[in-house]
Amino acid sequence: MRSDYLVVLGLLAVTATPALAGDRLQLTGLVDLRAVYADATPSFLDGGLGRTRFDENHDGLQLGRLMASVRYRLTDTLTANAVAEAYGDGDKNSLGLSEAYVDWRPFPTHPVRYRLRTGAFYPPVSLEHRRAGWTSPYTLSASAINTWVGEEFRIVGTEFEARWLGASQGYDGDLAVVGGVYGWNDPAGAIIADRGWALTDRPSLLFSGLGRPRTDLYYEIDRRPGYYAGVSWRHGETLEVRALHYDNRADPGASNKGGDYAWETRFSNIGVRYEPTENLTLLAQHMEGKTYVGPDSAGPYQFEMRLEAWFGLASYERGPHRLSVRYDHFMTRQDRGFWSEYAYDDAGHALTVAWTERLGERWEVVAEWLHVRSLFAPREDLGVEPRSSDNQLQLALRYRFHLAAGTSPN
Repeated sequence: MRSDYLVVLGLLAVTATPALAGDRLQLTGLVDLRAVYADATPSFLDGGLGRTRFDENHDGLQLGRLMASVRYRLTDTLTANAVAEAYGDGDKNSLGLSEAYVDWRPFPTHPVRYRLRTGAFYPPVSLEHRRAGWTSPYTLSASAINTWVGEEFRIVGTEFEARWLGASQGYDGDLAVVGGVYGWNDPAGAIIADRGWALTDRPSLLFSGLGRPRTDLYYEIDRRPGYYAGVSWRHGETLEVRALHYDNRADPGASNKGGDYAWETRFSNIGVRYEPTENLTLLAQHMEGKTYVGPDSAGPYQFEMRLEAWFGLASYERGPHRLSVRYDHFMTRQDRGFWSEYAYDDAGHALTVAWTERLGERWEVVAEWLHVRSLFAPREDLGVEPRSSDNQLQLALRYRFHLAAGTSPN
């Protein structure tokens, strides 16, 4: 854990750095310490096929997350953004970048506002992750859908958005179309095929892999760009609807010198956020897609898998208290594959209950119980029962900070 302590000291040093550039620099951060109790099959992060971040070998105090999100205004319309993170799971790189991009938002001169960003960032899929650094105000563990997005997907490319501002016509809402072109995401699909779905708050970093043995995720194999396209509609502060289709257009027959194949992965996602009152938030998302790998000449040994997941979340906030409950359902279906001993079908559901207590402007405590039931035959290869019932309890003490250059912490 020595490297984790060095990272803590480094981030704390950043927060103490004096402002030098007017109000151009903004720094938002999170220090998250956990007490963990888990009765769960061995975690994927530790060489197993479990669905939770922590297992019974990681009870006790853990480093949940260290995060620093930096935003620097280059001009009135152009900003540079980066998110640095550290986790206490013994990965090769204790500290890394999860996002780094430039964002251009020209001043609107008519009812349509444009946005262009280039670099590395998350695709616009999650309705849970509404805080800086792709964090959630509702639970510690993400849904199965958004765990997978955080684990295997990062846009390394360019996104363009055009948003019609309804206020120009007296309408309290807006309508947007978005599209992106990217590369360096050919391995996407490898983890969900190997392990199935999971519910964690451990996304991958750009320059380090995930799991043991390590799976690297952001490199190019076939030199074919992928794309995504979507629409969103917002009605006041009450309703938001998003739909998006993602296709990395990978050539499943292409491989690199190391023998790694590209995975052709595509999915469609739709999500709804509804806030009927100022205290209640309701979220729902549904995703279905497909991933496959192997050249056509492989015939029946080409691996092909369908996948589907959905969740519903209700969160009630009153003063400093917030209660959130989420139900997840997930499955994969192997249609064909070169693993013949066991079919890599996955089926399961999960219940998450989280209580958040704000202790002030910067401190909060989050208690979460996560229960996952699933059936995944390949666990037998590791001497584990294929049907599992996993439980994870976490108590997190979180410190959030926000600094703007030339000011004291808010």
